Amino acid sequence: MEIDEGPGEASEWQWDDVVDVICAGAGPGALAHAICCADHDLDVELADAEISWRSADPDIAAYLQSMTEDLGLSDTPATDLELSAERAKPVPVKTDRRATIEPFFGSRLRDWSVRCIASPFGVIYSQIPDFLTPMRADGGETIRVAALGSFRPDGDQPGAALTEWLRGQVREREIYGEAGMALQRLIFEEGRIAGAELSTPDGTRLVRATHGVALSVGASPADADWPVQDEFPDGAQVAVVSRTASRFGRVELLYSS
Repeated sequence: MEIDEGPGEASEWQWDDVVDVICAGAGPGALAHAICCADHDLDVELADAEISWRSADPDIAAYLQSMTEDLGLSDTPATDLELSAERAKPVPVKTDRRATIEPFFGSRLRDWSVRCIASPFGVIYSQIPDFLTPMRADGGETIRVAALGSFRPDGDQPGAALTEWLRGQVREREIYGEAGMALQRLIFEEGRIAGAELSTPDGTRLVRATHGVALSVGASPADADWPVQDEFPDGAQVAVVSRTASRFGRVELLYSS
């Protein structure tokens, strides 16, 4: 069906559907962002795809290149499969006029972006999410967080266990769309991502995303490829973590004490 875009929302495309967010990719980062969006009452379309820096679709490849060209990378960084954990606490809200603005460190943002690109838990946003809340990490840096739920890593491969946990959370929220649906290409309007072309068993769908597209780059590792890690303490919260003004996020375990 043709979608009525409403006043001021004219489009050259004949959209088959409109959602808030499209999450795509074979890695757990896309699953985590889909859960975040669903928990904030956003309409999510979740599509499978193995998205890489050498994507067959030139628009996807060009978009990923544009997102990383200022990072000074000669090639994509080596994959880091370890699940990260850190301690953080809420940031007190300052309302007085003398409240200071935290300094911006471009080098920190670059390092964070590279860490997200290297991780199967990483995710790239076409629009920065507005539901992430500030917390203070043990090292003093302010991070942006969306908590997904409690998780106790079982076994010695916590990355594999967390990936399966995320899949279960997606099933519980009934986020999965049509079986066999995959991202074919991104659709741009006026220099920004407006939506995507999705392939389905019944044909192609053009879906507009009013709150952007989130991509996890690379496939989820095979179970045997996840590294063995030391046991984590109890009390972990699974969270999507980002930085102020960053279009990169990553799934991590957070501890409050």
